[in-house]
Amino acid sequence: MVSENQAVRRQVWGAYWASGRLHSCTNTPDRNYEGAIGDFWGGFFAATRSGARVLDLATGNGALPLRVHRTLEGRARVDAIDLAALSPAWYEPARHTEIRFHAGIGMEELPFEDAMFDEVVSQFGFEYADRPRALSEALRVAVPGARLAFVMHHAESVLVDVGREELGHHAWLISEEGLLPAAQAIAPCLAAIRAGSTPSSAALAARERYNRAMDELARRASVSKAPDLLLEARQHVHQIIAAMGQDASLAIAAIGRYIQDLEGSRLRTSEMVSHALTVSELGSLTEACERLRPGMRIATAELRQAEGVVAWSWVACAASDADQTG
Repeated sequence: MVSENQAVRRQVWGAYWASGRLHSCTNTPDRNYEGAIGDFWGGFFAATRSGARVLDLATGNGALPLRVHRTLEGRARVDAIDLAALSPAWYEPARHTEIRFHAGIGMEELPFEDAMFDEVVSQFGFEYADRPRALSEALRVAVPGARLAFVMHHAESVLVDVGREELGHHAWLISEEGLLPAAQAIAPCLAAIRAGSTPSSAALAARERYNRAMDELARRASVSKAPDLLLEARQHVHQIIAAMGQDASLAIAAIGRYIQDLEGSRLRTSEMVSHALTVSELGSLTEACERLRPGMRIATAELRQAEGVVAWSWVACAASDADQTG
């Protein structure tokens, strides 16, 4: 039974993946992860044996299956699951015959038999789950001696820091003083003026409100470390208002749709921030794995690049494999 919260999450993430984007971080370029994250997976999959079975948890649009395909040239079988509907633009069933996507599947209840997979991986996905249940399931479907590798959001990473700031931008944009309500309020006034009416006192007040919002947006953007959302909103509103004729209803509806789109973005960002792991939470994951499967060697690290910390890496493997996973 899917809970109401899961249904909302599935809808929001499904709509996002329908855009064809490869990964979940909207504040990074739309290509497969590079830098420290790319280096981590490059090292990990270099040790994947030919013929291995790999399970990717919360795959999104398949960034990891694509990387496995390119690294092993089809010599490893990949099953990739996600709670949401998926739309991997790069995926060609006739070409990527070793990859199978499974939509509508949560990490807490995997539809696979015990001891099926040589590797269980996840990139910015595992941390969103009910982690104790998801870990238990991941270990259940993993063969003895399997390798597990998760790249997870770090509570102090630059990505999460940007996310926190963007949540503030979201809140202001839709507030009474924000740009989007001001744009909806000025639309009827501009339509009337363009139809030849003399500006009323209400129209002048709406214009003043709109100008104040634009000035405040410029101020916020000038002091923000992550102004992209503000600048995008300003450009979007400007295009709608500039194209409006004597009928305000289409402009008001377009701004309303943009507000709905922003709510989906806000939910995704809020989830990223709230599920990013602290040092303590990462330690709890390690302790749980040691209890469930004694004898595994677990290594954790902060993945860093020029901008700062971008993620946690967490790798569990048999002691004999530890030197290969780094």
